[in-house]
Amino acid sequence: MKLEELINQYYNTLKPNDLYIWKYIATHKSECKNLTIDELAHKCNTSRSSILRFAQRLSLKGYSELKFYLRQSDNCSTISNELIKNYCFTMADLIRDYGNRDYSQICEMIYHSQKVFLYGTGTLQRNVAKEMRRIFLAGHEHFYMIDGVDELSALFNTLTSEDLVFVISLNGKSDNAINFAQQLSLNGIPFISMTRIQDNKIAHYSSQSIYVDTPEFPIGASNLYQVTDLYFILADILFLN
Repeated sequence: MKLEELINQYYNTLKPNDLYIWKYIATHKSECKNLTIDELAHKCNTSRSSILRFAQRLSLKGYSELKFYLRQSDNCSTISNELIKNYCFTMADLIRDYGNRDYSQICEMIYHSQKVFLYGTGTLQRNVAKEMRRIFLAGHEHFYMIDGVDELSALFNTLTSEDLVFVISLNGKSDNAINFAQQLSLNGIPFISMTRIQDNKIAHYSSQSIYVDTPEFPIGASNLYQVTDLYFILADILFLN
């Protein structure tokens, strides 16, 4: 538990002097983690016993345990700041890279098609498709959503070579999406795949492929968080092209 969580938990038991001590600690965490109890008392213009009572009201055994929480909080803050910086630098570089790529062929396909259909293989992918439809409506382009697997087979009765389909997938391994992509290819219906950067069958069958970076960032001891923001950013880039 973080020190802030203890403050929230025991807030109703804290006295005005405790809140004054906390205000100083909260704004000087890096400094306070190295102070002795007497030094902190001096900084807060209070007594050594007041610091001890503050710690005890947070259910801590004494000042040493309070310092432990301070060090832990400061370390977490440092790690969090580095993680955020890494995220920002990585995403800025990737956005710059995607902004410099040539999407003219894909944009020509969109412009010259009779109808554009969007198929997302999962929840995230369907959200990307919905966002693409919303964005292109601003340019008076109406895209059609394929809402589920049941619509795929029925759709082949209406699709022509003058239409265009976007197949949006993460890993390109969905059996339904692969079968759909194969049928599109066999029937000469142009389609564009949007998949993560990895070898996959959907991209192989597609007329044009957009590979999307999904960088991973460490969170906790052994977990990785995969960022999928670029799927949505690419929708903006395609529209603005």
